[in-house]
Amino acid sequence: MAEEKKEQSTDVQPGDALQLPENTENSQTAKEKTPFLGFVGSYTHGVDGKGRMIIPSSFREALGEKFAVCPTPDFKAVAVYTIEGWVKRREELEALVQLDARMQVFLDQFSKYSFIECETDAQGRLLLPQKIRAWRLKDIREVDINGATNHVRILPAAVSDEQDKKFDEMFADPLAFIAQVQRGSN
Repeated sequence: MAEEKKEQSTDVQPGDALQLPENTENSQTAKEKTPFLGFVGSYTHGVDGKGRMIIPSSFREALGEKFAVCPTPDFKAVAVYTIEGWVKRREELEALVQLDARMQVFLDQFSKYSFIECETDAQGRLLLPQKIRAWRLKDIREVDINGATNHVRILPAAVSDEQDKKFDEMFADPLAFIAQVQRGSN
């Protein structure tokens, strides 16, 4: 009996006492109870010489096994969408072509830099398609990977830092700006 107790205690690490044991039933219940809350958070990762980068595990789970890599809505960074999200974005652009034929240029550019059926390797790395990497990331070795609600955005870390500075300049008093928008006076 003392041996059984010793075997059980070797698997438990300090701090594990509050965690439920991992099993399929507990993880399925947690997934069923937690709705998708959008892609949120920001991570900085490196891009190796082959163009591979880590996709954070929280994003990988929400993206699924296969996903799409394409331009962000502003065409200034790389986006990663679920396949369903990518289809919806493409359909939005197609609908805009019906309103203004010049939107065909946007749709063509979106299609040119869209790569579907992408996936991560066993280490959670995405091999960024060379064409989109050269177009938006050049030879950058450090990227910010951040949630943009319905997609993941990838951009050079230095560009992300610059955007943070511009945000701080534009919205020196964020609460005052929010209140102004709420009152409807721009």
